[in-house]
Amino acid sequence: MSEKAKNLSAEIKDSLGYLFFKNPVLVAGLVIGQLAAGCTTMQNGAALSVTYFFIVVPVLVFAAAVGKNLPAWARVIAYMILSSLMLLPSYYICGGFSATIFDSVGIYPALLAVSTVPVVYSEKVAERFSLSKAFFNGIFLALGFALTAMILGTAREFFGNGSLWGYKLAEASFPAVKLPFWGFILLGFMAAGVNGVREIMKKPEYEIPKEEEAEE
Repeated sequence: MSEKAKNLSAEIKDSLGYLFFKNPVLVAGLVIGQLAAGCTTMQNGAALSVTYFFIVVPVLVFAAAVGKNLPAWARVIAYMILSSLMLLPSYYICGGFSATIFDSVGIYPALLAVSTVPVVYSEKVAERFSLSKAFFNGIFLALGFALTAMILGTAREFFGNGSLWGYKLAEASFPAVKLPFWGFILLGFMAAGVNGVREIMKKPEYEIPKEEEAEE
């Protein structure tokens, strides 16, 4: 295997951890508030997941390709503008499978556009990545977010409404589970589950990357 192929494989393997043991929500603690308050149904989870994908991947790739060459004062501004513009394709795509999907999700897609990854992580870490590593980082950050959002949204819709994707499946319901308070509780249980699996499998604790530790 060539050196380039080995480096690419290592980048994918490192980024793969964002699905579970380095999950951006359950382990790194990113965008917890947006999910706890805004992810109350499967449709909301899907909308937020698509939005996060269209925000994170382009912004991280842009940071690796161009951001490092921008003046320090202009970087965060550029990332916020790009992430805000990327809300448009996410609205368009989500509207294709549900015309009213963003009516119930409220302001939370917009809040994702100014969240930790596009604003802080891009500047402090992704600027030091290669293009390929930034791309894979973005892909698996988005997939880890989507996994969490879909599980959370599915559980809250079923126990809150007795339905899935709007289709009624059960009569019993617990509407309080859709309140932000319960969103934080469920995310806490999910985070504890990830930590428990990590302990069982004897995986090392995840450390949030620091600027000086990021790789070229």
